[in-house]
Amino acid sequence: MNAAQLAYLLAWFDSVAATGFRAGIYCSGIPANEGHGEFTITANYIRDHAGGRELVYFVYNDACPPSPGCAYPKNPPQPSESGVPFASVWQFAQSPRRREFTRTCAATYSADGKCYPPRIGPGSSSRSSYIDLESATSPDPSHPRRA
Repeated sequence: MNAAQLAYLLAWFDSVAATGFRAGIYCSGIPANEGHGEFTITANYIRDHAGGRELVYFVYNDACPPSPGCAYPKNPPQPSESGVPFASVWQFAQSPRRREFTRTCAATYSADGKCYPPRIGPGSSSRSSYIDLESATSPDPSHPRRA
């Protein structure tokens, strides 16, 4: 992330907070190869450069593992299992699946590469009902209004 992009984010966070709302961000929790054996996780980078701002992190990491893929476990994985311990929300499955990240859990997706709700598939009348899957630390993880 360059300096102008970071400055934009910080100004946006401050503008949201100034109106009495809590700022949040949807960002990657996947380690990105920076070369020379160095990896960056965007969520960590933002947190490290946010100057102590209180933010809600909604991270996506559909890489298997840690993602279980398009699976509906009785106990969904906690956002901290995403690889970002401070995440409030974890998007662990995306539709359509991203093949480069989901090879080891491909069998959990429909043959067309999408994730459908239980008992609904590509042949149903709800064909456009493919979904992403998330887990959260609370029913309202953004806590939109500040206390």
